[in-house]
Amino acid sequence: MRILHVADRYSGGVGRAIDRMTELVPEAEHHLLSSGVGRTQGHGVYASTAGLPDGFVARVRAVHQIVDEIAPDVVHAHSGPAGMYTRVRRLPVPVVYQPHCYYFERPRLPGPVRHGARALERALAANGSVVAVVSPREERVARSLGMRNIVRVPNVPSSAAVREAATRSGVVATNPRTVTMAGRIVAQKDPQFFAEAARLARRFDLDLHFRWLGDGEETLVRTLTDRGVEVTGRLTVDDGVRRMAASDVYLHSAAYEGFPISVLDAARVGLPTVVRDIPAFEGTRLTVVESPAEAAFAAHAAVEDPEQRLHMVESGDWLVGAMDESALHDGVLEAYATATGGARVV
Repeated sequence: MRILHVADRYSGGVGRAIDRMTELVPEAEHHLLSSGVGRTQGHGVYASTAGLPDGFVARVRAVHQIVDEIAPDVVHAHSGPAGMYTRVRRLPVPVVYQPHCYYFERPRLPGPVRHGARALERALAANGSVVAVVSPREERVARSLGMRNIVRVPNVPSSAAVREAATRSGVVATNPRTVTMAGRIVAQKDPQFFAEAARLARRFDLDLHFRWLGDGEETLVRTLTDRGVEVTGRLTVDDGVRRMAASDVYLHSAAYEGFPISVLDAARVGLPTVVRDIPAFEGTRLTVVESPAEAAFAAHAAVEDPEQRLHMVESGDWLVGAMDESALHDGVLEAYATATGGARVV
């Protein structure tokens, strides 16, 4: 079976999620259409890659053109923009749409924009076959939009985290203890929350060093550095996971998510993990916090209280057991079989 993956931009969690699908579902032949495809080298297993042109109309045309050229059995659209490119005009092949977090879930989005985005998702559903969701929360949202064919395709830890976990043993704690966040520095990841947690940790003499793995918008980077947060700049996936594994606590500050691979990576390498109390983490056993102050004290407990640390590590172990490679493999195959009316992936 030939699969065409379409993404607006090959980067971050979406790029890593596609890579893992190509690695873990070798039964299919994987092709990629996206901007930023030059960064795929040495990562996913692709039969071919092609770049998206600039402009919405040009991108819609490019999708139709490459579908005509390679004749995929399924088009797998990743995230909202790709969902538009592949469904605004009906394609001659079925589409599996994977939102990787619905845009209208963004907090503080103006009401008219939120309603418009929901209406657009509902309208586009008519030109798709299957929705692939990463969490129970995302499944409930899909059903609220009137979706019927919904398949759970969980995210899984990156291959870099799997490799790092296999070699990691007896990591010596840093001094002061390091609290890490990973991801592109954009509003969705709420660097203000992380920066405020760092400020409060200093105010209460918690002896914690806060580090952000990644880069992003200049003004938001300054928000972090002005509060004493170390910002590494852009890292390769392998370097980022190594830096993560060498820290003491992972604190995920994002205000909204589908389900972040960085949280799974942190759990896979054995880090105690603290997350925001957002819908993406409903049903998990992770330690959740609502405020930067709670986050600072939870991070402190993770390094000073052995019982709390053990609880957080065991919760991470449970998470990666529930969202593992076999679950992704089976979910992807089920999504493609549902889209094609039961055809086997061979």
